[in-house]
Amino acid sequence: MAVNEAANLGSAIKDAASTSKSILVDATVQTRDDGHTPVVILSSEVAVRVISAHAPRIIYLVEQIFDLAGEIEAARDELEDMGVDRSPDPLKATQRRFASYDGQIGATIASFMIDGVLHTAVSTATWHDEFGDAVEAMLEESREDASAGQISKNSEKAKAIERKALVLVKHPSFNHGRVSFDKRMALAETLFQECDPHTLSDITRRAENLFWLEQSGVKLDGI
Repeated sequence: MAVNEAANLGSAIKDAASTSKSILVDATVQTRDDGHTPVVILSSEVAVRVISAHAPRIIYLVEQIFDLAGEIEAARDELEDMGVDRSPDPLKATQRRFASYDGQIGATIASFMIDGVLHTAVSTATWHDEFGDAVEAMLEESREDASAGQISKNSEKAKAIERKALVLVKHPSFNHGRVSFDKRMALAETLFQECDPHTLSDITRRAENLFWLEQSGVKLDGI
């Protein structure tokens, strides 16, 4: 049987780590050509294990409280901008369905530095993702029914959304793990805290379109 160099390396590293009492992390450090700090994305369990082993001095923790009324109002505002009913039956049904989760923590983002590498862990509640998917599906159907026009690429707002969408789609957490529109919007909210929910939705939707185009082989400026 041929020698398996890959398996041999993994076995040797594990043995060395055990001898040196190093902590093994199943993750890849992402390096970029833009000079940004190297980043590694961790699962929730691994992040806790690394923190326990290395005790970083500062841990940045964002726990986002689910504001059902605010989320529903943001959806209604978007419907109003489309010129359709602010309270369609699907939106009312979604509000009733997720009423019991109001005020709970829906998403958590933790970040900390170790040896010059930024470690990040993102986790969202399953119901939080389901809520975002349900609202987005309703809005998308409303957009199609209303034949909402595309935002003019020449407008300053569209240019700002495009710039922020490029930043969002390049973030290592954008397509990490179990992704959803709501999880990506939670990341956008953390990155662009000055933006209102409607603008964050536009940024996230544009970033998803850019990601799809890139995965389809289309070369895009800025990615």
